[in-house]
Amino acid sequence: MTRIAIVTFGFLLVWMIFTTVFAASADKNEVRALPKWLWVILCLIVPFFGGLLYLMVGRPIGGDKGGLGGRGKTIAPDDDPNFLRDLNKKMRKKDEDDKK
Repeated sequence: MTRIAIVTFGFLLVWMIFTTVFAASADKNEVRALPKWLWVILCLIVPFFGGLLYLMVGRPIGGDKGGLGGRGKTIAPDDDPNFLRDLNKKMRKKDEDDKK
């Protein structure tokens, strides 16, 4: 029984630290439902349910800046119109060279 209590306490401690740091590191203008400082306090005072509520209700959604350093969303080559246009030009040029 003691092992279960220790594992449970360890899980709650890790969960509380994770959700508190996650809430504290969020941009205060993007946090939903409650002010950022209140989410941090809620994650500290009510360890499991406060963190769970923050992850479900309070955390910022969207706003994915993607990639490294927020340079924008990465586009696969087959979805990039510039790549497809250049590829089309290269294929036409190759076909013209083959006809000569």
